[in-house]
Amino acid sequence: MKFPTDVFLSAIDDRKIYYFSTTKINTDSPHHFICLKRTDNDILIMTCCTTQFDTIRKFVESRSLPMETLVWISPDVKDIDNPFTEDTYVNCNNSLTYTIEEFRTMYDSEAVSYSGMISESHYHQILIGIHRSPLIDNETKELIPSPDSL
Repeated sequence: MKFPTDVFLSAIDDRKIYYFSTTKINTDSPHHFICLKRTDNDILIMTCCTTQFDTIRKFVESRSLPMETLVWISPDVKDIDNPFTEDTYVNCNNSLTYTIEEFRTMYDSEAVSYSGMISESHYHQILIGIHRSPLIDNETKELIPSPDSL
C-alpha cells in the first residue's frame, strides 16, 4: 500500500532506512541509505549501506582513516525493523544530502521506498564514525547529532 506523498515525507526521520538508486554514488544499483539527520530546513543527511566489506575496508585502510569510520550492521532476526538479511557496512567517511523535494519526486515516481530503521546502538556507532572522520566537513558534523548527546 502506497501512502500519500505528504504522509511519507512527514515520516522521514533520523535512523530510518530508505532504498533507492542515485547518481551520487558510483553505481546504478539501488542501495539502502540511512537518514542521519533531517534538518530544520528539510535537508536530509544520509549515509549509504553496502555489503561490500572489502571495498570499504580497503578505502579506510589505504587512507589511514580511523577504523571507527567503518560500521558493521548485522542482520538481526529479533529486530523486526532491521531490513538487512546479510552483513551490511556503512562507510562513515561519506555522507550525501537530499532535499525533501528530491524525495517527493523520487517517491511520486516510485523510485524510493521505506525499508526499516536501525537500532539506537548502530545509529550511535555511525555518529561516532561520522564525527571521527577527517573526510566529513565540519558543517555537516555540526548538523549531525553528537554521539555524546544520545
